[in-house]
Amino acid sequence: MAMPMYKIRIIANACITRYDMGEREITDIVNSYNMATDDRNLVLAEIYAKRPDIETATPQA
Repeated sequence: MAMPMYKIRIIANACITRYDMGEREITDIVNSYNMATDDRNLVLAEIYAKRPDIETATPQA
């Protein structure tokens, strides 16, 4: 079952904060939450929608 969108937004905001603090690459930060693939993709989409500069700074695998 997919995570509710409000939780996706909370995790996305937390990931952005951790990224801004210089923690690691955004994908490493998102992966540290150990979510299902669908939820992970939703979080990344939310992050890239809020902060397009992060997507261009992150190397795509």
